[in-house]
Amino acid sequence: MNNFFDLDCFLLNPELSKEVSSDHVRTWLEYKAGGGVEDPDSSDGARYFYKELWGERLGITVRECRNTFSRRPSKYVQGDWMCSVWTTLKYALQQTYKENENGYVWFQKPDIEKTFTKNGDVTKKTFDAILKHFDEFREVFEEKTVQEFIRSAYTSANLIIVPDGFNVKRNNRATEDYWDLTLKKYYQDKESLFYKLRNDDGKYDVATPFRKLLKKNQEEGDPLCLSPWIDEQGNPILLPHSPNDDKDNWRELMAEMTRRITCRRELMAQ
Repeated sequence: MNNFFDLDCFLLNPELSKEVSSDHVRTWLEYKAGGGVEDPDSSDGARYFYKELWGERLGITVRECRNTFSRRPSKYVQGDWMCSVWTTLKYALQQTYKENENGYVWFQKPDIEKTFTKNGDVTKKTFDAILKHFDEFREVFEEKTVQEFIRSAYTSANLIIVPDGFNVKRNNRATEDYWDLTLKKYYQDKESLFYKLRNDDGKYDVATPFRKLLKKNQEEGDPLCLSPWIDEQGNPILLPHSPNDDKDNWRELMAEMTRRITCRRELMAQ
């Protein structure tokens, strides 16, 4: 059986128990560090999943090459994870392991601090370094809210199709890789978003085909199962971001994303 049609299967390791544990967190870190499985959202199984669920109904064509940008986002789609784990997990680490108002213990450990890029972005080496200090972060990694979210986020119920190139560009300062902010900015507010490759003079509009895809989805009765994210008036249902945006409510945020994935799983099963 194709695991992608088991909407509750933890795709990073289907052999793990459905009972959540720190093993799911460790497996996810190993995956981000470059070990374990290849990225499931672009696998052959996932591509078949997209075609079977949404191909004919939405008139979509999955890009031909798994990991190569087609340069035609108005024609081709690719898979994408909706809720991002790292986006919120990093706030959990920062809030839990505060040293003082100006510094955070978790990334000051030498093995971790040296792995960041010049822009402060994390790398595969960062996740490998976090794994080395795994036991020191038990307060977060043993948190059931974290475990449930990571397990849910890597099931097929958290997968969606987007215009080719959109999944990279939607991760920016304006959205922080959150789907509610993505929907608000590029669907409701109709702002522009362009994907540009390195060493390429092209500038590819990915926001317009995104809006067309969501409009087609609405016309077809929501086969993408976005009702946990968009209300009947077409407005994004915002996640519980904290008012001052310091993400001190990361538990509530993770729990709500898990709830939405669970709700979407039930809709997709129907």
